[in-house]
Amino acid sequence: MPSAADTSVLLWVASACIAFLGARTFFEYLRRLNYDGPRALWRELLLAALALTAAYWSAMVIDIGAQGLGFQIGYQPAKIFGTLLVAMVAFVAVLVLATMRHAWLLKLAAAPLAALGALAVQVAVIWSIGAEPGIAWNAEPLVFALLVNLIGIAFASALVISTRRGSRADRPSRRLLAALVLGACIVAAQELVVSAAGLAQQVASLHARFLPEMIITLVAGAGFPVALVLMLVDQRTQQRSRASQRARRRRRRAEGGADTASAPATVGDAALASSERKAPPAH
Repeated sequence: MPSAADTSVLLWVASACIAFLGARTFFEYLRRLNYDGPRALWRELLLAALALTAAYWSAMVIDIGAQGLGFQIGYQPAKIFGTLLVAMVAFVAVLVLATMRHAWLLKLAAAPLAALGALAVQVAVIWSIGAEPGIAWNAEPLVFALLVNLIGIAFASALVISTRRGSRADRPSRRLLAALVLGACIVAAQELVVSAAGLAQQVASLHARFLPEMIITLVAGAGFPVALVLMLVDQRTQQRSRASQRARRRRRRAEGGADTASAPATVGDAALASSERKAPPAH
């Protein structure tokens, strides 16, 4: 039987892995939105927002379970699932700003707004526990958590959206690096938020009977990771299909250009041969 400490370490590692998986999936969709724009890609826009929301929401839920608190945790259903829904809507709006073309001021505003939304998700997940005797938030760790979220979102997103499609920099390894950066910042920020909440000083959860921790943990630790993997596989499959279609179109254009280039030469050769036949013999 694993000890409580071993269980906490495993849950913390699971939280970090979910944060990385959500970030990895998010950047695959962000790449497509950045190249083609959000107006015609509503499906990708919604899935990108879902992936980013899952990265913050699920990782935070699992991290709370990893704290080894001395009381049974429960969640208020409206608060915990309302946080999920509101966060997704907010991230949709932020992604529209971040991927709009020729709107650099809006792009610059997207990163701070996303960082605020990420911090709000992490705080709201703890708030939905209903801890007693009540949480007295420490402002300093929250400010550092906001800065960490901002650095992670801004730097990692810049790695993805600053490349041209098909260029040498547009490689899966670059998006992998971006996901590692954002995943690490998610984990660091949520630890700061937990520290700011002082959960170790709490003695009870008001909502332990409403929605037990096990149910939310299954949703966050099993449901969302499976969905993220399926989304990632789907996006990579579509990406390969689109790359294959673009390669075929380039080949057809190249073949058409070669035929067009060779046609004048053929006509010119025929005209020259005809003029030579019609020319009178030289004396």
